[in-house]
Amino acid sequence: MNRKKLRKSSIAALTAALSATLIVSIPSTAVAQSLPHGFTLLEDEQAPHGKTVSVFFQDLPVNLPSAPRLINGTLMVPGKGLLEGLGYKLEWQAKERKLLAVQENKPTILFQANVAQAEIGGKVWNGLPAAPFIDNQTLWVPLRLVVEAHGLRMVWNAQQSYAIVSDPQALPKFSVMTKMDNGIVEQPDQLFNHLKQATKMNINFVQVDPEYYREKTMVMIAAGDPTALMLLQDPYVFQNELLASIALDLTSELEAFPKLKALAQSGPGSRVLNGKIVGIPRPGDPRNAAFPAIRKDWLDKLGLAMPQTMDQLFTVMKTFVELDPDGNGKKDTLGLVGYLNGSGLGTLSWVEHAYTGSPDRFSVKEGKVIDHLVTSEETSALQWLAKAYSEGLIDKEFAVLSGNQVQEGLRGNKAGLASMSMNEAAELTGDAAIWLPLPTIKATAASSPIVPWSSQGNGTYIITKISKVETKQVLSWLNYGLEKTDDGSWGTIEGWQQTDQEAVNSLFGQTDLLKNNSKLAALPEAIRNEYKAAVTEWRKTSYSSSLPEASSLWSTGKYAEQSAKLEQSKLKVIMGAASIEDWKTFVSEYTASAEYKAMLEKLNKLAAR
Repeated sequence: MNRKKLRKSSIAALTAALSATLIVSIPSTAVAQSLPHGFTLLEDEQAPHGKTVSVFFQDLPVNLPSAPRLINGTLMVPGKGLLEGLGYKLEWQAKERKLLAVQENKPTILFQANVAQAEIGGKVWNGLPAAPFIDNQTLWVPLRLVVEAHGLRMVWNAQQSYAIVSDPQALPKFSVMTKMDNGIVEQPDQLFNHLKQATKMNINFVQVDPEYYREKTMVMIAAGDPTALMLLQDPYVFQNELLASIALDLTSELEAFPKLKALAQSGPGSRVLNGKIVGIPRPGDPRNAAFPAIRKDWLDKLGLAMPQTMDQLFTVMKTFVELDPDGNGKKDTLGLVGYLNGSGLGTLSWVEHAYTGSPDRFSVKEGKVIDHLVTSEETSALQWLAKAYSEGLIDKEFAVLSGNQVQEGLRGNKAGLASMSMNEAAELTGDAAIWLPLPTIKATAASSPIVPWSSQGNGTYIITKISKVETKQVLSWLNYGLEKTDDGSWGTIEGWQQTDQEAVNSLFGQTDLLKNNSKLAALPEAIRNEYKAAVTEWRKTSYSSSLPEASSLWSTGKYAEQSAKLEQSKLKVIMGAASIEDWKTFVSEYTASAEYKAMLEKLNKLAAR
């Protein structure tokens, strides 16, 4: 395997919808007087005592050199920065201390220092609540008066003490971030041109590769810089308090969107806090999850049948290592590769699934929570992995490898088995290699078959509290995309490209692995039929007893340390640093601890809801 240092991903920084933000702490003053007829100074344009005031210029090239000031209920700003940013040419008449602003096809504006009036388009307006004034060699002018004379709109938020200046003729704009399940694509121009015309909205699209998505999400939330519409890869790992602090309550707004409401109430990944809906699941096929894929060309070359049990699979892996399937005359191939992705055994967790029969650590049987990591079946899974590791069938450095390094090894013809999604297997398939997802695998001949499964759903969208666009507008945009995905009409758009379809699948979900799948369509027909046969086999099995909500408990807070020790103990057993007897002793002590019993009690209460 190539051990090159993992290259840090260059994920596009969040492009804010607001082009300037200036904040200053100003005591509140008296309620403003009314402006002359034709202008609209709201009476609530004032800030509670001691609160800061802000002004945001939405997609406008205005950069103010100093923070706004609230005087007599009027936001005052540096005139030069505001007017030049809006495209005016300025003339300062020093003797009379007047500022003249001229722009073609816009009314001429004239202010005079310490005079509570303005001249706009040749008409004089008297009785301004606050007179222009000079400070630090700059004339300060009333913000609302200028922006409305320019044909812009200013909205004042009294509760949070900020103003938003925008162009009423411009389309509403917000940012959306999603996990690009099949990797980053070029900008999907046809998709966004259509969405802009159909929804009368414009979005800033933040694409993030799956390997880095969880990390990127956490960093943006911690920095207070999430996108307006944001996909949470696993919504259950967010504690209620944290989610409530960043996500808007969508309950009342969803009444106008029955499809979104139904998803939010019952879809995998739904989040409801104290009766309030805060998340809308992204639709998806639960079988669109990582699962073992095998080098079919190596099987054929070595005369091996498709393995159906874990023992048969072990034999195939051993043959891959010993009989030079890549034909380079060297003993340098691996039976199995994988990496830890921050969650348990990462891409090797399918081995646990094969033995325990559960795609998750916890499931519910007859109303009681079962922790599969402390069962005898888990012990069997660790024994299988430990044996494969000791015999050199698994990469010795799997515990420190990155996803990129594993992918390099797979593309470099160095392994015969790896866990990946169906689309990832299809993308790796070409003239040099044929990767085929296993139709199924069983622990023993008498065991039940397992299939790929994601109990957490396909991610969940939240509208964050940073959004400056009306909630109903964002929901309308999302609803349109989901409905068009349901009716399958995206492909009828003129000029539709593969990149557009990939973006649709990532934004609005892919509920059928076999439809609108460019990765599958690119395969030779014979191989494509084997993929379809595997999916058909997968559809015979489903899981309804899992408890994905458990991750919000065991993976965070005071139980996280104990869970981390459990995972470390598993790794020690696999890598030969601890014996199976050591594992059994650890499990016995772990399950007897007060912390574990308290966690299990809470999980049972969660399952009973």
